[in-house]
Amino acid sequence: MSYIFDVDGEVVWSPALRIGKLFTTLVDVLAGDVDVEPRATGLTAMASDYYYVNPPVFAQFVRALLGSSVLANPVYAELARGFLVISLVVLDRCGVDLTPERAAHPELFEARDALAPSV
Repeated sequence: MSYIFDVDGEVVWSPALRIGKLFTTLVDVLAGDVDVEPRATGLTAMASDYYYVNPPVFAQFVRALLGSSVLANPVYAELARGFLVISLVVLDRCGVDLTPERAAHPELFEARDALAPSV
């Protein structure tokens, strides 16, 4: 069993159930930390394990995280790192290419490239 993340009928990511559940739970938590409404993250539940991705809105959410002061805390940044790297992979598969905006961001993009074949 797995989760489905879909863009216009194309599956851009299909993680195992526990991974998909953790990812979507992190969306809600991280959205609250950057004052983004959960419905404004670009991920919409079509079923409990099926999400529609709105690439421009999801990219805006990820940019908000990348530009947030919460990432200045090294522990928070490390906890959010996995979510951000996977989000960058998903956005890349959606045809959205974000560019690093802060000194710490190039490492996230390098991690995206390294992790992409496994996601």
